[in-house]
Amino acid sequence: MAEFMAERDAYLKGFADNIRRLRAEHGLSQTDLYQEADLHRTQIGRVENAEVEPRLMTLVIIADTLGVTLDDLVRGLPVPKERKPPPVPKRTRPKRARP
Repeated sequence: MAEFMAERDAYLKGFADNIRRLRAEHGLSQTDLYQEADLHRTQIGRVENAEVEPRLMTLVIIADTLGVTLDDLVRGLPVPKERKPPPVPKRTRPKRARP
């Protein structure tokens, strides 16, 4: 689980760097971006601070607002090795006796 989380955190940081770079290349502040994209003001900050893994719709909106493709948003990022976190062991409950 720790390996998955470390890889995820590094990936989100790289993604955040891409968003920040593309926004700067287009001469936009975070305020400009969230207003033009019609997203909540904290959403862009949380993406750029690698605090959240944005949903696909948010990515499409950001890409459209910046005039780039989804490929541009993830350019240079490695393909994750860990596809999903390891399963969490299920808690077993004692079976109830039936009357």
